[in-house]
Amino acid sequence: ALPQQLALARVRRGQSIGVLTDAFALDAFARRLLELLASNTSITTASGTLRFVPSARLASLTLQPDAEVRRLNVEQSNSSLVIGQQALIKLFRRIQPGPHPDAEMAHYLTEHGFNNVAPPLGEIVEVGADGVPTLLALVQGFVFNQGDAWSWSQNTLDRAIQAVVQLPDGVALDEQVDVIHELSTAATILGRRLGEMHTVLAQPSEDPAFAPSATVDGDCARWADSARAQLEAAFAVLAAPREWPDPQQRQLAEQLTARQTALLRLPAQLAKAGTGSLCMRIHGDLHLGQVLVASGDACFIDFEGEPARPLAERRAKSSPLRDVAGMLRSFGYLAASAALFGGAGQSDATQARKRGVIERFLQVSDKAFVTAYTQASKSIPHRWSTPESWRTLLDLFLLEKAAYEINYEAANRPTWLPVPLRGLAGLAARLLPHWSGEVPPASATPPG
Repeated sequence: ALPQQLALARVRRGQSIGVLTDAFALDAFARRLLELLASNTSITTASGTLRFVPSARLASLTLQPDAEVRRLNVEQSNSSLVIGQQALIKLFRRIQPGPHPDAEMAHYLTEHGFNNVAPPLGEIVEVGADGVPTLLALVQGFVFNQGDAWSWSQNTLDRAIQAVVQLPDGVALDEQVDVIHELSTAATILGRRLGEMHTVLAQPSEDPAFAPSATVDGDCARWADSARAQLEAAFAVLAAPREWPDPQQRQLAEQLTARQTALLRLPAQLAKAGTGSLCMRIHGDLHLGQVLVASGDACFIDFEGEPARPLAERRAKSSPLRDVAGMLRSFGYLAASAALFGGAGQSDATQARKRGVIERFLQVSDKAFVTAYTQASKSIPHRWSTPESWRTLLDLFLLEKAAYEINYEAANRPTWLPVPLRGLAGLAARLLPHWSGEVPPASATPPG
């Protein structure tokens, strides 16, 4: 049972023996939190005050006393409980004092008419003696969904691949268009919703935490420094002794390492294009796993950023193109992982068909997403220095994201390292002159 799995120690009370366990494992704990939230309770503690702060939406909740409590089994740094298919309690495991982006972004967006986020129902906050709040838990309305966009897209792409590789010889790929069209439609919806969200966040605000500003040279320099730091760490990973699964991957790593100097010069060159563009609040850690597929629409979740980073950094304003780059790299990640994994024992002809559908997916998804995004966000008052500046700045964030992915996989999932390796090689081939050697097609597609 879960209470035993999460037990910290055995304890005794008289003749009874039990366990000291994580309250997350107890249904009564989840129900009690909602009761305290509904009553707007405050509890004095040794270090301050524990406050249960409901939102106006909580009053519409009609939970039964014995409502089912379900625990989400997802890979994340916090713990999530679903109560009665109506409310979700997110318990934060890494807590830091100060305003929390997950709570403030959801409140701000819903208050300004953007409803493609999980509606906030309340917060559980500890306010220290110094008056600084620390968010311990966030309560949101439960969003009925068909899974996150990564899982949904992965399953849909796999369905397209299976259909295509089973086609008789001589049947053109174009005849298998339904599933690719489905993926293109999903990318269009995703781009439109992100553009709409960014348009809300780009509006003038009296709240200093959300007031946009024009990007200045100092902002561009910080973006360049951040990208360069990720690239330097990625080159250290690639230079370390490693057994690559196949010779092509080793060759890509060697090609990238050989062009290290030229690649490290790119961030400073690309970042200059951002001068005059808008600097504003963004999601900051956007990828397909941060989007729910809900009744044919997209719902953005998890605005908390990377839990290991300081809150000030996670709340910092940046270019909206950072979110765009995160989503484009997520499409590329999905394509590269589909190309690399699951092909053992397939013939050359089957592998060629598989590559064809993957390349088609990436091409149509990138184009559909960027087209929908630019249309939905066209009212954002960027002051680009040239018509090409937005694409140049986007390349900066794509480069930074690909390097970050190499560092992440090397530290957490080494067997996945070939996936971002292909991504960085594809960007290098497009951005650097005189690139030599083969580049995987799935990672070489220019955005849009």
